Amino acid sequence: MPWKRSLRYFYLRFVRLRGTPAQIARGFAFGVFWGMFPLPGLQMAVAILTAALFQSSKLAAAAGTWLSNPITTLPLTALNFHVGQTLLGRQWSDLPIDNLRSVRDFLALGDDVLIPYFLGCAVVGLGLAVVSYGVGLPAVVVMQKRFAERRQRRRKRKYHRMPD
Repeated sequence: MPWKRSLRYFYLRFVRLRGTPAQIARGFAFGVFWGMFPLPGLQMAVAILTAALFQSSKLAAAAGTWLSNPITTLPLTALNFHVGQTLLGRQWSDLPIDNLRSVRDFLALGDDVLIPYFLGCAVVGLGLAVVSYGVGLPAVVVMQKRFAERRQRRRKRKYHRMPD
């Protein structure tokens, strides 16, 4: 199964990330935050720049943006819009997605749509970033510890073999 191999590859890349657990978790949280915003093609760049400014893992930041992907885009967009409407005390309405083929069409929706949407992006992004940091920090500690122990066992076996 090729997807298992790909998943294992990304797992190994993640546990081999250099940096402290806090730097890695913080970078991932930045990526998750920026992943909530509609910045096609720019999410990853902005997340990496933010991670660099705050001395965090740039690779983890890039990975965090993958939370928003073609499968999750529509549900996250609706969630962000409705959270923004709720925070502004507005009646829920559907996000008008008909004929949205360009950035110009999106911007033409006006303040009644854009303000709640971007407010929702910021609030949902911040909430998910805090949760991802809180979950990510102990997870990175455990993964790095396991990886270090496995590497130590391999070295021990390699250099302490009994002669035949």
